[in-house]
Amino acid sequence: DAAGDASNITLTTDGDAEDLTISVTGATDSSLILSSTGTGADALQVTASAGGMDITSAGVTDITSAGVMNITTSGSNSNITIDPNGTGTLALGSADNTAVTIDAKSFSIDAAGDASNITLATDGANEDFTIAVTGATDSSLILSSTGTGADALQVTASAGGMDITSAGAIDITTSASNSNITIDPNGSGTLTLGSDDNTKVDINALDIELDAGANGVTINSAGAIDITTSAS
Repeated sequence: DAAGDASNITLTTDGDAEDLTISVTGATDSSLILSSTGTGADALQVTASAGGMDITSAGVTDITSAGVMNITTSGSNSNITIDPNGTGTLALGSADNTAVTIDAKSFSIDAAGDASNITLATDGANEDFTIAVTGATDSSLILSSTGTGADALQVTASAGGMDITSAGAIDITTSASNSNITIDPNGSGTLTLGSDDNTKVDINALDIELDAGANGVTINSAGAIDITTSAS
């Protein structure tokens, strides 16, 4: 025990493998305890000023702080890797945390071999979930799928509507297998193409078929109507 002055335990090495070991041995319910009642932000320091640090546990590792916790590398653009063993789960945050923030020049979230999801469970209005690309650059927001099913890419609003708005042209095209495009309102809903202020609606195809039920077909024009065939 020391009281009233700074104290230290120091090994000054002059060669490799001159380790300083502080350990508890014996297969008993005993612990190695490093503790501090200091009140500063650095009340307990574990520092490797020139090399790396290896923290290994055969069981659960619990790091708890009553205040802010920062995990930071301080030199050489060094990485931080958090990797559970084998099929262990990495959990960040819990349901009672206010927010989880991921900021970086770039980020990658990759999963392999199992179903995955990104989900927001709302409990009130205006709790929107936004995926966006910002900045006036030639950059894109890409949703893609290499799935082979008819529903390989789904965009579904099961209880509300859907608004697709573009400041530029919109191109809806199938790219293989002479695949069809079907636009079909539910039930007795109306399919509207264009509006009164549009310049023109073009319908081009090798064959055009208009089918109507008992209400027939109505064509209204404020100007002339020209129906021309080019073959006899």
